[in-house]
Amino acid sequence: MNAQELLNSLLELQNQGHNLSKLEVTYRHDYDSDIVGVVDIEEGYYDEKTNSILESIVLITNTEEV
Repeated sequence: MNAQELLNSLLELQNQGHNLSKLEVTYRHDYDSDIVGVVDIEEGYYDEKTNSILESIVLITNTEEV
């Protein structure tokens, strides 16, 4: 999935009458895994050639520093 597909899915939910500010974002590895809450989003990795073009975003489930 790319960021535009994610945005389109969210906008579709909103157009169906759902209030996005009341929807919790969660993550699950597969259909049989436990659900984990997403607490943050950050920049992922940049292009290999110039290191200046953002190519991914990352959903964070735990913001505690290790």
